[in-house]
Amino acid sequence: VSKAQVAALDGLGTKLETLKLQKKLLKKILKKITSQGDDAKIPLKKDPTKMVAKATKAADKAKTMKEKAKTKEEKIAATEATEKSKVMKKAVAEAKFTEMHLWATKPNKTQVIKRIEMWTEKIKKMEMNIKHKDDNKEVSLGTSKLNYMDPRISVAWCKKNEVPIEKVFSKTLRDKFNWSMAVPPDWEFNEEIAKQG
Repeated sequence: VSKAQVAALDGLGTKLETLKLQKKLLKKILKKITSQGDDAKIPLKKDPTKMVAKATKAADKAKTMKEKAKTKEEKIAATEATEKSKVMKKAVAEAKFTEMHLWATKPNKTQVIKRIEMWTEKIKKMEMNIKHKDDNKEVSLGTSKLNYMDPRISVAWCKKNEVPIEKVFSKTLRDKFNWSMAVPPDWEFNEEIAKQG
């Protein structure tokens, strides 16, 4: 299992926990609206305009610095500015994600119920996504194509469906299975071919 796969799974897990927390908060909002009606104090989204503007300004400044940099010190400063702008952009994205369950204006009961249903679906999809990624992290999908499947089947399918062979076979596999690249689009695997071995 690669470090990238582990990091991706960890990232999904964190997002899932955030979604679950947001769903919990939505249920509290619904409870407030149900019990207190229009007098309920509902948290609203904060306007991210200032944060976005700062991040954009930082990115523009970094780009300008990078273009004008001539000395080693200027290039280092430009690199630091670029990193700072990336951190700011990431902070904006995280702020938007952590508040995406809220509204810009006060919601009614129906809107809150719809949002809870939507979050429930998001959570189900993300749990399935995590399960599939976890189940497949040990499986090399290229193995069956390499060891168990006649490459002529894939080549014929590609030709029949006008899919570039490069999308299915890497350069190494195309070189390895060079003998199979000449099959016509209507070629099929049958008993005679199976007997030939």
